[in-house]
Amino acid sequence: MRCLLCRCGDFLPEYRIINQNSIFEETEKRSKFISYSFKVETENQVQNFLKDIKSVHWGAKHHVYAYSLLENNAERFSDDNEPSGTAGAPILNAIKSNNLKNILIVVVRYFGGILLGKSGLRKAYESGAENVIAKSGFSDVFLCKKAKIDLDYKDYSKILRILDNRAKILSTNFLDKIKIEFCSKIDDFELIKSEISNTLKSENSVKNLNDLYFSI
Repeated sequence: MRCLLCRCGDFLPEYRIINQNSIFEETEKRSKFISYSFKVETENQVQNFLKDIKSVHWGAKHHVYAYSLLENNAERFSDDNEPSGTAGAPILNAIKSNNLKNILIVVVRYFGGILLGKSGLRKAYESGAENVIAKSGFSDVFLCKKAKIDLDYKDYSKILRILDNRAKILSTNFLDKIKIEFCSKIDDFELIKSEISNTLKSENSVKNLNDLYFSI
């Protein structure tokens, strides 16, 4: 899918994933907010992480969370007794606005004795989510085409130049011939395939394997 707003020619990712689990901590009017991000793929993983957080922070007043999974397109949140709409929803909004999938964010609150009000709570939970996402970093994931090439050693450097910055090399085996498996964005694949075929002077030099989601 091309970017229609800026007409920059770049392709928009299908979704994003965080690069690592992270923790971010901040204090607002004596309430301490500790935000956690976790890479998850299943509901079971979500529940296990929630259980761990509640065990570590058993003395906290609130364990607010939201998550988004590819599995069954699941999206859920919990305010954990904060006023409705002030806690879990802002976290989920941060996840969705960053186009993230397979992520769980938990924000633990230790109440400091001063009420923040609904607006203050929304800002605090959204801030915790946005900051822990930024600290985690993320990668764009595209729907890609996977393929393989068999080539002679003399053509190796030429093929690398074609693939450079346009595809992800998954494996390279140096046998009697060089065997390369790679994946590229679906929208780029036919042009790459054509250039490789022209270089190797064979229309059957690139063999399609399957489609997959991959971060490039």
